[in-house]
Amino acid sequence: MPETIYWLQRLYSNYASGRGNFPELMGLNSGAWSLLSRTLQCDETLPAAAEIAARRALATTLLQPRLAERDQLALWLKGYAQSPLPVHWLLASAAMGFNHLWEDLGLDSRAELGELMQECFPQLVVMNNKKMRWKKFFYRQRCLQQEGDLVCRSPSCDDCCEWVHCFAPEGEH
Repeated sequence: MPETIYWLQRLYSNYASGRGNFPELMGLNSGAWSLLSRTLQCDETLPAAAEIAARRALATTLLQPRLAERDQLALWLKGYAQSPLPVHWLLASAAMGFNHLWEDLGLDSRAELGELMQECFPQLVVMNNKKMRWKKFFYRQRCLQQEGDLVCRSPSCDDCCEWVHCFAPEGEH
């Protein structure tokens, strides 16, 4: 669990500084936000510069029609989480963004996202043995496991013309 606390602190710090593309309260409801703030011993009322507040408000607005999708993804991620702490909710909220997941989380690199995944979701790292980009991997796995609950964009990754865009070069995650 110390690893999860580290990543929660890292993501909260990114949010506090305006890095990444989180919605307001990092996509958490007010109760979960309060719990996270108490767990990390952080300021619950975190003020933000106007530009950062506007970006968060826009992300919140864009998230509204996708709340059910975000919640389903968060619950799926929770099944693989090493800890009951809400890193799965933060990951799911960031996954609703339009950039690479590591960018929407405010991380420095795809490799850093790989470290977060290894420490907080090691079973998913093992499952992602072809090193598919994480956001695409989440949706592909959910599609396969939920028996068509989601629309998969390609019936077979090996036959897909976008394969190069989904998988990382060897050694990169």
